[in-house]
Formats: sequence, C-alpha cells, structure tokens
Amino acid sequence: MQEIRTYSISNIEIRDGTDGRTITGYPVVFGKPSQNLGGFIEYVDKNAFKDVSFDNVYLLYGHDFNNVLARVDAGTLSIGVDDTGVFFNATLPNTTLANDVLEDIRVGNIQGMSFGFTVADENWEAGDEADIRTILKIDELFEITLTPIPAYQDTKVAIAQRDKLHRSSELELIELNAIEREL
Repeated sequence: MQEIRTYSISNIEIRDGTDGRTITGYPVVFGKPSQNLGGFIEYVDKNAFKDVSFDNVYLLYGHDFNNVLARVDAGTLSIGVDDTGVFFNATLPNTTLANDVLEDIRVGNIQGMSFGFTVADENWEAGDEADIRTILKIDELFEITLTPIPAYQDTKVAIAQRDKLHRSSELELIELNAIEREL
C-alpha cells in the first residue's frame, strides 16, 4: 500500500552559487516522532532505507505528479542516507512552478516536506495516548514533496547559499578599492 508522510521544515537557505535554484534538506529524519496521524504516532528506523533504490524518485510539489520539480534520472535530483536521515539535493528548473515554489520557501509559506513510499516491514506497539508505529523497512521511495502541511517537525530544507559569502567579500573588496582610489 502506498503511503505519504509530511514533515516540517526547520531551516531554509538559498544557494546563490547555483543562481539560487538549488534546494537541499532532509525529507525523512530517523527516530523522530510524527504528529498524531489519526490514532498513531510514527517513527522511521535508521535502517529503514538500507538497500532502497533511489533511481526513480521525483521531487514534487503537493504530491502532484503534474508538478515535477526535479528527478533522479534527469540528473536534477540526488538522494542519499546518513545518520540523520534521507537527504536530497535538487536543482530546480526556471519554470513558473519552480519560481513560485522557491519564492514560497524564501518567504516561509512552504513549511513542510513529505515522502511517498511503500512499507516492507513495520512494528506496532500500544501507547498511552496513541499507538506507536515504527517503520523498519521501506520497500520503495517513489517521491519526496514540498508541502505547506507538515506531519513531522524535524526535517530540514534549504535553498543553499554557497556563494553569498563569496559575493559579499567581492563587494567589500570593490568598496575598499574605491576608497583607496579616493585617497
């Protein structure tokens, strides 16, 4: 059964080194609880993505395959796993949709990430206020999504700013050269 989970964005930056079109982040963070998902709280185990292929994953807006922002097989999306969770790096195209999404991230309107997946193995435990579901093994990850409606609070997305400091230093150097010429 295909499932979708949504996480909150906790950090946003802009990577000017790629014309401000590269976003990075964690759509899945291991060991962190979701919001109550209708009687249960969910965790993703740190080994859940072991041996999962990321070859056909899409970055979408709003879980809509008509709103593709990047994809692995096009070379515009890369995905990996580290101790924190599943991370991604995407270069967005110069389209109306991507421009709108980038602006919504910049101003804070988009405050969530989500992922679409199928489960191979899980564990359920009874909890005091809600049952606890731990996803032990993901069968397939088919999409990650930018969304304004989060279910998890611990993910991160960034519009990267690699060259911002470099450009700031260049401007300072230009200003210093101008001052020296005046002297």
